[in-house]
Amino acid sequence: MSDSPAAPVPSVGAPASKLGLVLKVAAFVVVAVSFLYLERVPSGLLWPMRVLFALSVGYLLYRLACWIRRTTINGKTVVFSLILAAMMYGALYLICLVWVKLMSAKDDSLTTVQTTSLTDKSRRGVNAQLSGDSPVIFDAEVGWVHRAGYAWKGHSVSPQGLRGTKVYPETAPDPDRRVLCLGDSFTFGYEETDDQTYPFHGEQLKPGTEWINLGVCGAGLTQALLQYRKNGRTWGGKYVVIGFMTNNNKRTVNCFRPFVSPDDPMTPLTKPYAKFADGKFSIEPNPYQSLDDYKRMLADEAGEIAKLYQLDYFTWSNQRGATNPVVRTVKYLWERREMDRNLDLLLNRPLPESHLKFRPGDDPYGVSLWHPKSPGFQANARVFDLFYEEVEKDGRVPLIVILPSALDVEERAKGKPAKHSALLAHFREKGYRHFDFLDSLAAKYPSEEMKKESFYVNTHFNGKTNRFLAEEIIKAFEMP
Repeated sequence: MSDSPAAPVPSVGAPASKLGLVLKVAAFVVVAVSFLYLERVPSGLLWPMRVLFALSVGYLLYRLACWIRRTTINGKTVVFSLILAAMMYGALYLICLVWVKLMSAKDDSLTTVQTTSLTDKSRRGVNAQLSGDSPVIFDAEVGWVHRAGYAWKGHSVSPQGLRGTKVYPETAPDPDRRVLCLGDSFTFGYEETDDQTYPFHGEQLKPGTEWINLGVCGAGLTQALLQYRKNGRTWGGKYVVIGFMTNNNKRTVNCFRPFVSPDDPMTPLTKPYAKFADGKFSIEPNPYQSLDDYKRMLADEAGEIAKLYQLDYFTWSNQRGATNPVVRTVKYLWERREMDRNLDLLLNRPLPESHLKFRPGDDPYGVSLWHPKSPGFQANARVFDLFYEEVEKDGRVPLIVILPSALDVEERAKGKPAKHSALLAHFREKGYRHFDFLDSLAAKYPSEEMKKESFYVNTHFNGKTNRFLAEEIIKAFEMP
């Protein structure tokens, strides 16, 4: 009788192996969802998700420990593991490199390619500056100011260099009724006519007062301080508004505006800037001290830009920083998916608003400028301290006004905290008179109206918003 084939013996390990694979995949999915999407989970499901996350991490660690116990350590295994790890890293490196190259075209926050030449718009702006056909004029101390008597596209600059056509007496008839307004294009009232700026509305709301509009398009906080020192003090007056738009934190520490806005033809110029490095704060002078420097730039763009990169602290550190595409990809995804915020949710600890990261978009300085421990934040805070202190020493009443971007408004409508919360905390700690206009808008308007179209012409406030801003300033000053 021939031997019949033996019946197959059922494998006990197969189902267990499949179950183990399913559990590992499920655990990875839970961990990934927790880090990437936890903020979207309804609050009622947060605790179940925390429990699942803890169980998943525990299970993955257990499986790792089991694998280590089963593994026989010898020279060949170590060498093979190292070679395999190197090959896997090489593949990951190439994937991230391609991804960064493709995404850099859509999101400038990923690129670290150093500029070597001016854009056509910047070059045109420099030539306009040299020919005298520009709304701003070079100023060695401030960087630039508006060209007196110039008018363009509904914007007028008075013979005194102020926004509008009104001419004011140099000595205030009543210093207690004069307000000095310093800041950038939001103070200047860009994109609106002369009679729709907030200083103009302030005069209409409080007849008999004088609101001196010293706003300079494209200027940063450091320039606003220097504008006050050079051109503001002479106007006298009791009140000083220090306007600060939230995107200006990078301008404070930037020495060459095209590094921040390469396609702005109005102000492709160098400027003084604040610096906080090695624990020391300083205001660095304008790198260019005459128009001849700009002629030299046009003759050797690459050489001059390279010199400015060495001065521009945060641009320089950004170029030196995330050159590894793997690191850049991980940092980008961590920020974009708000993983630090999700980590706080997982640990059930209060959400520090500084964890709600600034979306840099085309900002070459990244998110760190809003972190209270970063040199960029410290530089901004020190300039505010200096500005506020000098105004008070002059016997005047300072008021810091934080002005939101359209993105800030849209984020508030979604219930997200302000990206600049650490700066507001600094003001409260110092006892500074201030208000966040974003809070004012949120208190006045329902969430469905908190959108760009409600408050902005394009990127700057419309006349209605400027009028409301003037009302809030009058209220904050408690003007009689």
